[in-house]
Amino acid sequence: MRARLTLAFVCFALVIASVVGSTRSAAINDLVRGAQLDQGASTARVIATLVEDLNDNGSPITSDRLAAFVPDGVELTVERPDVATVTIAGTGFDPEVGEDAVRVRETVGSTTVGLLEGEEVVADRARQEQRELLALMVLMVMVAALAGFAVATGLTRPFQQLARSAAALGRGRYDIDPPTSRIPEVASLAASLEAGAAQLQDSMHRDREFLQHTSHVLRTPLTGMRLELEELNLRSDLDEEVRRTTERCLLDVQRLDATVGELLEFARGRQVVVGAEVTLVALGHHIAQRWRDRLPESREIKAFVDIGPDVTLTPGPVEQLLDTVLRDVSEHATGPVTLRFSGWEKHIRILVQGGPSRPDEVAWTESRKARTQVEILGGRCSDDPTKDELDILLPRR
Repeated sequence: MRARLTLAFVCFALVIASVVGSTRSAAINDLVRGAQLDQGASTARVIATLVEDLNDNGSPITSDRLAAFVPDGVELTVERPDVATVTIAGTGFDPEVGEDAVRVRETVGSTTVGLLEGEEVVADRARQEQRELLALMVLMVMVAALAGFAVATGLTRPFQQLARSAAALGRGRYDIDPPTSRIPEVASLAASLEAGAAQLQDSMHRDREFLQHTSHVLRTPLTGMRLELEELNLRSDLDEEVRRTTERCLLDVQRLDATVGELLEFARGRQVVVGAEVTLVALGHHIAQRWRDRLPESREIKAFVDIGPDVTLTPGPVEQLLDTVLRDVSEHATGPVTLRFSGWEKHIRILVQGGPSRPDEVAWTESRKARTQVEILGGRCSDDPTKDELDILLPRR
């Protein structure tokens, strides 16, 4: 987008430069021709006055005497009554002139002086002026390109931020940071992305609450029924027909409990954003590179995928969680960092091993935000401050 806007500025400047340049070029030709006519008329009057003075002094009017006054590229003609016409060609004069040649005739007293200047002389002088105009137009286009690049950069920056926010939302992250802009379109898109992020966050909260509520409402009564039936089945005075019935009911309760468990596991493993899945090895590489970009170069970052490199999952929630952990690592640890990823059919494990903590800093247990995010995702988080390790277990979604 920035390149297209810059190119639009350059094209606009070229159109203006072409219109102005063509108009100015025609004006330059007229100005040069007019200047040459004025200069030729002035020169002709001076020579005519000189010839009159020579004639008054009785000096002969010869070509040799007048040759020093003839400009280069000009033909001089002196006409007087009862005297042969004197014609002198200046250096570089081309006798084959066209209709556009500059012709001047001036009369002083009884002397008429004519000057003939070829159109090439006028054209050469006009081209000199036009070269300066061309240089000015090129400079104007360059300035327009720089101004266009600066303006395009400012205009495209919020759209680039929108694109990054939309990509993050598409990966399942809801901690997006859309730009603040006075451009109505940008503001509208930013508001839509924020609404989508809020809906995604609310959906994840509602999923977690639904799973907890469903597990409590369904599995707790089923467990109670199973225990009651098992206790009833242990009674010695129970009729055989009733015992067979309780055994069948116990099997049905166990099957129902297993079905509920399967449904809950399926709900926990449902993809956050369908179609945004990446492999665990790709996610690990991306997160490791992200940590390398944000931590000092002096801190060594290693990433390993121990189990299940081809396991797929939605990357956004894991990225968002590990960004929180990254801030904790950057603030509260100083040594090398190792990231170990393991993936199974229903869950993934991430082990973060940070360098030795500073004695005056807070340990892993202070990372409340990371723990909250892990709980929202339906996982568990445990740490060992003595080893400076954070062990995260998440459902594969």
